[in-house]
Amino acid sequence: MPYKELRPSQVILDPENPRLPDGTSSDREAINQLLDEGDDALISLARDMAKTGQTNPAELPIAIKQGSKYLILEGNRRFAALKLLGDPMLADNEEYRAAFRRAALLGTPPKSVFTLIMTSREEAEHWIVLRHTGENNGRGVRRWSAPQTATHRRRANRPVDSGTIRSIVMADEVEEAYSQNDELTELIRQTRRGKLTNIGRFFSPEVLNRLHFSIEVDEDSPSRERMLLVRHSREQLEPFFRWAFTFIRDNSVDAYKNARIRETLLDGVPDLLPSDTEARRYPFRLAETAGTATSMSDQSAANVSSSPSTTSVNSGASPNPSSPPAPGSSTPAGSGQTATSGNGAPVGSVGRKHEAKPEKYLFHDLRLPNHPQRIQKVLKECRDLVIEDFSSVACVMARVVVELSVSSPEALRLSGTTESDSLKNKIIAMLKFLDPDIESNPKRDRELAQAFLEASELGIPYLNGFVHNPNVVPDPHLARRFSAAFRPMLERIDAQL
Repeated sequence: MPYKELRPSQVILDPENPRLPDGTSSDREAINQLLDEGDDALISLARDMAKTGQTNPAELPIAIKQGSKYLILEGNRRFAALKLLGDPMLADNEEYRAAFRRAALLGTPPKSVFTLIMTSREEAEHWIVLRHTGENNGRGVRRWSAPQTATHRRRANRPVDSGTIRSIVMADEVEEAYSQNDELTELIRQTRRGKLTNIGRFFSPEVLNRLHFSIEVDEDSPSRERMLLVRHSREQLEPFFRWAFTFIRDNSVDAYKNARIRETLLDGVPDLLPSDTEARRYPFRLAETAGTATSMSDQSAANVSSSPSTTSVNSGASPNPSSPPAPGSSTPAGSGQTATSGNGAPVGSVGRKHEAKPEKYLFHDLRLPNHPQRIQKVLKECRDLVIEDFSSVACVMARVVVELSVSSPEALRLSGTTESDSLKNKIIAMLKFLDPDIESNPKRDRELAQAFLEASELGIPYLNGFVHNPNVVPDPHLARRFSAAFRPMLERIDAQL
């Protein structure tokens, strides 16, 4: 079979593409129908091609000769994305045009794509059907399961989707904790076999926070073992786990698909929820013995300081003395800073009369005298914002202050970014300017570490969600978390201006 490098200008998109049920009369019409069918997916594909400089070499497009051009039978989305990267005006919607302009700035998209050339649509049909219709008794594409995907990503030293991590850790840790309870362990295994990824959807970050749970990484473990930390005994939590895994097993994801539904769901079972008043002062691993858990919650500061250092998986956060942990998590001890429990209490403060008070105002006492006057004015108003009373506004304004700071003309010159770059790219570029070692865990400046990890992991989706996604529910803890996480970065930027 012949192969050929095809440029986007040499090809025609297939008007009979099943993604275009009504057919099309031109490439422009096909492109806009593909955008309507899945705009986020097409933009994401374009961004990936711009960043990597190539299309997926494991999946070749298929084309047939049609006059002086080539008709694309397989790979229409790839060529549509390339056409849009080359000419964003092909999109009818200005918002889409802007998105593809920004995507094109991420790198150099491929100028041509290695393509399989066949003689007819009939000859290509067999392979296209196998590509798009599942396993076909082993002849088609057999997709990895969620655990297999997670295993591959770990072996390739790539980040694993946080939802998949939560699914696997919750199932593993709860099953280990109740290994002597045959009925409960069988329930967990049934749920894992049928609905593994749904476990992570149910035990979302805000649910973990409400239950005083956190998922941590043991930095001293060669395999970076994940563990579930809790603040209630196994006996106290058993009724809830029994109900939760039964609910996940017996219901579709629509029954807990967003934060509001999950909140209402938990509100409906108050007798099963662990009581805040009965929560231990310090978190411990659920799978530990009862005796170990008790001693851990009551040990002295000296004992605590020798415990393994851990990193929160809920937000991807690493230890940082100026930053709070992710929702419901604990900052590690034994890493040169004060560890905290799920309620913000210093772990090393056993015997002290007072626990650290949570931040009352957003960016409390933060001054940025070298920033533009507009930013200083916004910041001054933020400092009067009582987080507990106006948590939604506080979460939105945390994003506003950060974005204004990294987007001023002076800041853009320092970071080498442009106004059209994403907030994530602006923050990471600025952090690289402030600390060239920021991407190296052992060398990075610990005061800037939390901001880098928020920008690299879940922090940015949260910040964007506060403004653009009604399903993201702001709360005081998140406002304080971002206020503390980005404060050192804002101060460093101000010093450079």
